[in-house]
Amino acid sequence: MLHTARERGRAHPRRGGPLGAATVAAVALLATVGTATTALASTRAGVASSLPARQGAASTRTTLPAPKPGVITLQDYYTTGDGSEMQAFIKEFESQNPGYTVKRDVMPPGNAESQVLTEASAHQLPDLLMMDNPWVPELAGAGDLVPLESVGISPSGLTEGAVAAGSYKNVLYGVGFGNNTIGLFYNKKLLAASHVAVPHTWAQLVTAAKALTKNGVAGFEVAADNVPGSAVWQFLPFFWTAGGDLEHVNDAGGVAALTLYQQLAKEGALPTSVVDEQQNDIAVDFMGGKAAMIVMGPWEFGPFNSTKGLDYGIAPIPTPRAGMSAVTPLGGEVWVIPKSTPANEALGLKLLKFLISPAVTYSWAAANGEIASEKSVSSRLLATVPDDRVFASEIEHARSRTGEVGLAYPAIETALGTAVQAVILGKATPKQALDTAQVAVVAALKQYHITS
Repeated sequence: MLHTARERGRAHPRRGGPLGAATVAAVALLATVGTATTALASTRAGVASSLPARQGAASTRTTLPAPKPGVITLQDYYTTGDGSEMQAFIKEFESQNPGYTVKRDVMPPGNAESQVLTEASAHQLPDLLMMDNPWVPELAGAGDLVPLESVGISPSGLTEGAVAAGSYKNVLYGVGFGNNTIGLFYNKKLLAASHVAVPHTWAQLVTAAKALTKNGVAGFEVAADNVPGSAVWQFLPFFWTAGGDLEHVNDAGGVAALTLYQQLAKEGALPTSVVDEQQNDIAVDFMGGKAAMIVMGPWEFGPFNSTKGLDYGIAPIPTPRAGMSAVTPLGGEVWVIPKSTPANEALGLKLLKFLISPAVTYSWAAANGEIASEKSVSSRLLATVPDDRVFASEIEHARSRTGEVGLAYPAIETALGTAVQAVILGKATPKQALDTAQVAVVAALKQYHITS
């Protein structure tokens, strides 16, 4: 949401227990705010096409010079609460490392990807860059990123989700604070008032949503605005769990998942207005008691917890049949070291090691509802933050959005999102909408030489 994915911009209180003896002073400086999401640029395809077509580098060991004190350039798009946390981390890094100054550039979330791709084509990337994990293939495939194992960053202590999020063609290029995914949030009071049980299957979801849709309350809402990190990000758990395949979106699994949306919309339990809503919009509906159940991620714990009168619960995404595990999309940003000079790469590496240290990772993941990238840190968090356990379980089965289709994902996301909207609005049947989408899928796979 993130991943983005997942609209960034609403601060929320820090969650989680105290740190142990390894806590660095940065943790004490953190503001009690933060969210996790992603907004991608609409000009992605045009800018990406200007990147040089180079092969990704091999992960052979590279000996970088010892970093010399100086200015380290950093780019991210943490603009609100999580931005204050980054400032606290930077302040602590500088205090621990006299002579080093971090020059931070905060990108507008909506323009972040296009800015990064433009800078990459001009060879003007910073020493350390934060980006959403689906962008990794674009830059790694063009040879613009340093393979992290080559500079001594081992994936051995990372969760499987963290490795998947930062890898391209089995080479690790990025590591983040943590990962997130999405689940079913429900209003306990509304369900109790209607004598509705928490749904675990698709049939139960339809029945529950119908019963909850009354008195101006929508039984169920998803974000279905066709922008990156919205319609398809939220549809993927239903699509993948049913056996959907991003290379063949009109197969039986995809049709089944979209038929669920069709049924919910026909019953009036999924309002057509969601085609204009992103994740922050349905979160507002949920907090205002206008939606009984929504698909959402842990970055909203803070706002939800601070909403007076909101008593909510979290459950895994409902599945086609009882006993199945939902396959959800893997969210979360990653830090990457752009290729430049050995001296600048060494500076980026120095800051990266600080940012992915256990104390910093714990602090960030606890504040933002993420499953920490480091296995040992994740275990500590899950022991103290019970709400994360649903998402930790889902992440065991989570899938990278670019894992199947690599560079073709942005075009496929747009095509599939168009199909989702057409069905919710009643403009096409699931099969018709997905057959149309498949034409664009085939073209995207062909463009990037991906064998279907």
